[in-house]
Amino acid sequence: MRLLPSVTPTPEQLKVLADVQPGFRIIRGAAGSGKTTTALLRLREQIAVRLGRRQRRGDDVPVRVLVLTFNRTLEGYISELAHRSAPDHDALDLEISTFARWARSLVGDVSILDRNQVSAVLRPHLRGIVPSESLNFFVDEVGYALGRFAPGDLSGYLDVVREGRGRAPRVGRQLRDRLLEEVLPAYAAAKADSGSIDWNDLALLAADAEPDLLYDVVIIDEAQDFSANQVRTVLSHLHGEHNTTFVLDAVQRIYPQFFKWSEVGIRARPEIIYTLRENYRNTAAIAAFAHPLVEGLPLEDDGTLPDFTACRRPGAKPLVVAGKYSGQLAVMLDRLEQTADLRTQSVALLKPRGGRWFDEARRVLNRRGIPYCVLTRENEWPTGPENVALCTIHSAKGLEFDHVMLPGLSQQVTPHGPDDGDADLDKLRRMLAMAVGRARESVMIGYKPGEESSLIGLLDPSTYELVEVNGK
Repeated sequence: MRLLPSVTPTPEQLKVLADVQPGFRIIRGAAGSGKTTTALLRLREQIAVRLGRRQRRGDDVPVRVLVLTFNRTLEGYISELAHRSAPDHDALDLEISTFARWARSLVGDVSILDRNQVSAVLRPHLRGIVPSESLNFFVDEVGYALGRFAPGDLSGYLDVVREGRGRAPRVGRQLRDRLLEEVLPAYAAAKADSGSIDWNDLALLAADAEPDLLYDVVIIDEAQDFSANQVRTVLSHLHGEHNTTFVLDAVQRIYPQFFKWSEVGIRARPEIIYTLRENYRNTAAIAAFAHPLVEGLPLEDDGTLPDFTACRRPGAKPLVVAGKYSGQLAVMLDRLEQTADLRTQSVALLKPRGGRWFDEARRVLNRRGIPYCVLTRENEWPTGPENVALCTIHSAKGLEFDHVMLPGLSQQVTPHGPDDGDADLDKLRRMLAMAVGRARESVMIGYKPGEESSLIGLLDPSTYELVEVNGK
């Protein structure tokens, strides 16, 4: 699978690379602005500085470097790129991992509840307190409260401004109090009875774990989807003269993990913040297509809206295909085979959900003789010749492809509440914009008329080519 090509640092990126003083740095950047590239260039620069310092001082302790990513797919991608750019040096201890795998290495073998298990535990305690149609939202709300506040500071949830959670459903003071007084204690008791922990408990345990060595250089990519307690855990394992870099864009946040830097003990002074604004990845046509999806969304402190005027590369309008699923795929693959070189260019076939939702796509690709690989939940980047990848939208975060296909965008796979400012709708808008923004050259979206996602209605018809497919 084709990787991100080597690039020459831009003036924006050179400013970040030149800053080698110890401490925290925050890199904010819109989609396509080169955040991951900047992080990898900074990683290479920081390693070189640390190895040089070690040699001058005559130290015998290795330089310890940690790179944390959002998910396993991104871990594989970053790992392949980082090992290409980092020197092969006996004095370098380079660790690249997801937060979950890294935390498990500190804590040991523990049983962790997955999302479905957490939901099964919480739902009986939420019923009668919250509307039945909002149960999923409040399962996430519990995770939001537990992840944002340290165990002794949970009372802060009562009055905090709940940024990053949408305007609906509304969670007033009385309801928050019931969640704190009734639901959270019942949830803690249920976990204790079963001998299980959740992902937030893992972060808390990892924060208290005794480290063998402290880290000199840390890079956290897609940091907007890390919780406050996960960040606190990383901070507890830093060397006194560390260089720690957070790379993020709150506009692309798709999990309820908002917090302010001051809450985790970081003073976000202007001199430690770098903002990358220019969009180097997308064509002007792709950027214009994505714009309505993020327009009007709450920006938050660390959000950076794409600068759509900065996309100078021309390109064809994205394609929207209306018809049965098989017809959508046929039109998209026909277009790809006419316009793309699948031997040298990468293609992502994305879906909001995995599993059986890819079955028909697999059958069609096999029938056409198009080789493909699967990226979702894989922590090793595929090195084979296949340049077509099947991947969920969530797992595509942080990745880049020449071409992106999103067939079957139905309301069934993008459910949300009816209210303006609904948290699930806001998340879906961010998610689709992020998916579109993965593309360098072309984007194709498909839906079946009458079953289309409400997200289709947000798109500006003047920014795409519509193809209607009948009888396929």
